[in-house]
Amino acid sequence: MVKLFACDLDGTLLNKYHETDDVILDAVDQVIKNNRYFAIATGRHMHENQKEKLGMYHRGVYTICMNGALIFDPKGNSIYENYLNQDFLAKVLKTFPTIDFECIGKDHTFLRISKDQHIKEFEKRSIWKKVLRKTDIHEFMKDCLYEQSDEEILKHGIMKINCRVEDEALHHDLTAFIQAHSDIVVNAPFQDEIFEITDKSVNKGEAVAKLAQLLNIAEDEVAVYGDGGNDLEMLSRFTHAYATENASDAAKKAAGNVIGHCDDHAVPKHILEIIYKS
Repeated sequence: MVKLFACDLDGTLLNKYHETDDVILDAVDQVIKNNRYFAIATGRHMHENQKEKLGMYHRGVYTICMNGALIFDPKGNSIYENYLNQDFLAKVLKTFPTIDFECIGKDHTFLRISKDQHIKEFEKRSIWKKVLRKTDIHEFMKDCLYEQSDEEILKHGIMKINCRVEDEALHHDLTAFIQAHSDIVVNAPFQDEIFEITDKSVNKGEAVAKLAQLLNIAEDEVAVYGDGGNDLEMLSRFTHAYATENASDAAKKAAGNVIGHCDDHAVPKHILEIIYKS
């Protein structure tokens, strides 16, 4: 019997607007009502503004953030934290002064650029084009602290670095830099054109396994859902693994099982099927 459901958000659990809705939230509620556990497993940082928007407060949901660098229990208490190496952080900031890094901590995102520059960069990301029609972008970014110096950033614990690099040569250089430090960091982006850098030991599969262990749940009692590059370890690790129809080929191969499209609520429908059959 599946006792823990762990779902990626964008391209998996969420609808085409990258939001929750009544269908999704009802499925989450049914998991809890049937004495099972539900966990979000996302690359997002899930700071207060994002948690609030998704409507997951007070629903008994565990939250795996930043590809597994941080895990919260349903009451919002941190139960696992994994920070980037400080020497690596200092070196990457110094080596690439022109890259607009988002240095993400437990509660805030620190940036060297201005708010206006950040908004322009944010709008280039294809995944948010639909969301921006409906979302107050200033509310979405209220956790961000701008025009931070390298010294100021280094005063804080950073769990994840995000960035989007359009310049081909610079993209190549950053990729090579990460590979040269592959003993301590890993890049696991959900899309090829961006970077999502965390400690080497961080991935969603390991995080879900840690959560299952804390809950005394066997790995064959876990069901996981994903669609992108940062879901591969999670999808390949667990027996009950499902990729959405819109998932990457790599995600589909890792999961071995393909369900419907995220736009059609494939994941919440599949979760309810499992609950009602058991």
